[in-house]
Amino acid sequence: MVSGRSALEPVSFDAPEARARIAGTIRGFDAMQFIPPARLRRIDRVGRLAVACGHLLLKDAAIDGVDVIDRDRIGIALGSATAGLHTLVPYVDGLIDRGVDGGSAMDFSNTVGNAAASLCGIELGWRGPNVTLNYKEASAAAAIAYASSLLLTGQADAIMTGGVEDIEATYFTVHDLFGSLARDTGDGEASRPFDRRRNGFVLGTGAFVLLLETPTSAEGRGARRHGQLVGIGATAGSCRLNAWPNNPGPLARCMRDALASAGRSAADVAVVFASANSTPVLDRTEAAALEAIFGPDGVPVVSVKGALGESGAATAAAVQVALQSLRTRRLPPTVGFSEPDDDCRVDVAAVARALPDRPDAVALINSFATGGTNYSLVVRA
Repeated sequence: MVSGRSALEPVSFDAPEARARIAGTIRGFDAMQFIPPARLRRIDRVGRLAVACGHLLLKDAAIDGVDVIDRDRIGIALGSATAGLHTLVPYVDGLIDRGVDGGSAMDFSNTVGNAAASLCGIELGWRGPNVTLNYKEASAAAAIAYASSLLLTGQADAIMTGGVEDIEATYFTVHDLFGSLARDTGDGEASRPFDRRRNGFVLGTGAFVLLLETPTSAEGRGARRHGQLVGIGATAGSCRLNAWPNNPGPLARCMRDALASAGRSAADVAVVFASANSTPVLDRTEAAALEAIFGPDGVPVVSVKGALGESGAATAAAVQVALQSLRTRRLPPTVGFSEPDDDCRVDVAAVARALPDRPDAVALINSFATGGTNYSLVVRA
């Protein structure tokens, strides 16, 4: 991220009717590193990404041992807008073409939206709460917020949370038919958050998870902590069903609520990881909301979606990058941003830069979805 590399490239799947040709990709993923071949064929692409990420989380959190944490007290809360689609589309096509014998019984369990989280619970042996949330582009933020509520109400000691997405060709084509996806104008950068030339978003792929844990549980096993979730804001905006929010008021209120729940002010924020995704309306609306809170150019702003694209998992990636940025005091650039827009008066990080040494500073992470679902998270290193 700091080097400004992008995971966006020409699509490799078959979507002949789509005019957009750029999407987020994962290169070199080998699911057999994480899942035995006998079980692999029962798990679809999104489930494989989630399970693989779960195993990486086990290693990072040092909870491989069965006695380290009670498996009845560790759960899973994932956000996803695409889970189940890779199996559902061909399954339904088979039923339409060949009747009841056209769909494989083995595939049926993967057609549901909560398959990825359920498969993680089965593969990892975690028997706590198991939840999947689909709030479109705000799915991961909603999952993280919900996971925190499970901990605060004592229903679990730890929750694997975040988001998982993998682009399915029909899903990609439908977004393209809506006219919402970016067109590559020839320079290879289709996603341009806050940039004057932006013309739509790019669908992203990825699995990004964190272990959200109570302080008592983490301290009891001597866990290495990346950071702390200290504040959550959630509001709803009034906009059309598939439209981006165009009223900055609910977005600003969401950020203020998150800061208030953290007991912080705008002056405590070292950086904002924006929801901006290269769409003309959302970027302009979020910029106005940021200006209302921080003033023009009042705080450094980054969007990871220039590098990773837009998805229900993108906010979880932004949380991870935010924690790393606070820890290393190094801010990544917003890939694709080079020409400022007079309608977006925010201090967008166009190149990597250093953050001031403020040990107690926080990062604000925004996630604003089509249809008006808004989340803001506050984290500290």
